[in-house]
Amino acid sequence: MIVCPFVRFAIRVPLLAGDRHGPRICYVPSLYLIESGCGSIIYDDRPNIRLQPGTLLFIQPGVSHTWEVDVDSPLTFRCVFFEWSYRLKTGVRIPNDLLCQCSKKSDDRLLDVQLDYGIPYSLVVDSISVWKGLFETVTSEFEAVSPDLSVLDHEGYPNSLAITGHFHLLLHQVYRLARRQSDITDPRITKLIASMEQLAGGEYEDVEGWAEKLGLSRSHFHALFRTHTGFTPKWYWNRCRINKARNDLLSTNDTVTVIAERYGFSSVHAFTKLFQKMEGVAPTVFRRQYRLI
Repeated sequence: MIVCPFVRFAIRVPLLAGDRHGPRICYVPSLYLIESGCGSIIYDDRPNIRLQPGTLLFIQPGVSHTWEVDVDSPLTFRCVFFEWSYRLKTGVRIPNDLLCQCSKKSDDRLLDVQLDYGIPYSLVVDSISVWKGLFETVTSEFEAVSPDLSVLDHEGYPNSLAITGHFHLLLHQVYRLARRQSDITDPRITKLIASMEQLAGGEYEDVEGWAEKLGLSRSHFHALFRTHTGFTPKWYWNRCRINKARNDLLSTNDTVTVIAERYGFSSVHAFTKLFQKMEGVAPTVFRRQYRLI
């Protein structure tokens, strides 16, 4: 797949103290910078993320989440909705067409596939003023090109070139920040993650098994893994299994049953349930929507 990020929508959003929005999903990937205030992002299937000034969020399409603002502090963020490469979406013209405020009623026809290009779900920026400027160049340019704040499509070209250019610079800085922060990861966790991603088959080993391999207590291992990845060991293991299964659905003719057995699921039902929870659609629907041939 050729990657050429395309900005769909960009805006600055103020939320009132105590606001709660969701559970909702975004149909396309989205990046957020918390400018001020505090709160939380609450997920259905992964650890919640505490929000504070300087928090940088990346939310994959189809991931159910809820915004919850602290009762004593309003919160403001800037966000960019984008696609890794442009895909025609008939009828998408207003911002709300890019998200569904009730995740159970989402329209699968609008949902982009989740692509892993190495952006962590959460980072902490090193200078709020610098990052605010990076986001502001995108949002202000978007407002100039789309004064009615309608979603961009191919008809906005070439006026959207400046937006795309500013966003590419923003993405470049996101990757640089991610590399800087990943460099401090405990080497034991780095090695374990590589092993988990390579194996990714069979039932999840008990936490004590992983901890014993690293010479750590169960509680210390669990805390260390979550600190460096943002996820529990079991969630990460299941994510690795689903990633491999997803690749097989797109690149082989193997049945869903064969793929489920290959990655150690006890039944097709168990595999389908976890796949739909993580990807937003059943395996058969995923294959039908995103397979090229």
